[in-house]
Amino acid sequence: AVKSRAGDTTVMLVLPNEVTMTDVLSEEVTLRRSEELAALQAYYDDALLPSLIPPSSSSEDDRHQATIALEGPWFIQLGNLSLFGLGIPTLEIRLPSSYPFGNECPTPIIHNVMMNPQIKEELLQELQDMYDMELDVGIMWGERCREEISILEETYTTQQQIQQQDDDHRTALKAANDDDNDQEVQTFIPPTTRYNQPIRNFPTSVINNAKYQREILHTPPFHPPKSGAAENMIAHVCEVKCMEHVHWALAELLFNDKKVAKATHNMFAYRFHGDDSTLVHDNDDDGEKGSGTKLASLLELSGAENVLVVVSRWYGGQLLGPARFKWIAGVARTGLVQGGFINGD
Repeated sequence: AVKSRAGDTTVMLVLPNEVTMTDVLSEEVTLRRSEELAALQAYYDDALLPSLIPPSSSSEDDRHQATIALEGPWFIQLGNLSLFGLGIPTLEIRLPSSYPFGNECPTPIIHNVMMNPQIKEELLQELQDMYDMELDVGIMWGERCREEISILEETYTTQQQIQQQDDDHRTALKAANDDDNDQEVQTFIPPTTRYNQPIRNFPTSVINNAKYQREILHTPPFHPPKSGAAENMIAHVCEVKCMEHVHWALAELLFNDKKVAKATHNMFAYRFHGDDSTLVHDNDDDGEKGSGTKLASLLELSGAENVLVVVSRWYGGQLLGPARFKWIAGVARTGLVQGGFINGD
């Protein structure tokens, strides 16, 4: 057994009886690999795994007692998270006998990673393309793989956080619905927290009272130009003359129209004169910042009164930028014209 030191880890090449080092690795190869392993140990510390145990081993005793073989393979941990329950991502480097002096490239293998097969294949090919004769690949390959794994870790962590938020959200929704049976309000909780929609409470004495019932007009779906395939907007318009009318109409849309309840945003504005002729008006963005103000301006500038207009938007994955406000206002205007609240000229 020939030993050299790489940090605190023993680097050992174990040979069968009557076989010399020169029969397996040349003296020059042995020296270069010993130097590279010393650099890997200094750089990666415990992330450089012993070669004589599988990379998935969690036994500290096994790791301290095992050695890192000069002939390989070498294992480098690429992150700190066990992604998708597969274990910690690990790069295995299988070495040809001539490495690092021959033309034959080492073979990279990535363990414990769930990624797009094409992306994985391209990454492995990129690693092999980096190789050149007399070039040490350990740290270079390890850092390139860590860059890719860090993206996966960030995505995985974000997905886990969103899943936890949604689970908490569903728990709150169930609790709110259970409580509604014994309370004077009915609570609407949006299906997800991703779009900053608020939780809304509606008085049961209003939404269950037929005298506040409204006839709601719905416009055809509008698909904005240059938007995602699932992007749509629909306006809902009805006559209102008191806040009870507003509450009833909003509750009708959110509780009894499953598609509207799942919309990314349901921004709205209303404007009417109360019994004492006082102008009552307000608006709500429902998470689409600035949209409620646009709808309120439309009602004021067009002279529309005694009306509630709601615009439902289903986000299609393509950011529309400021142009979205033009489309929101345009859909709302179509609804106001169809309902006879403003002139179409």
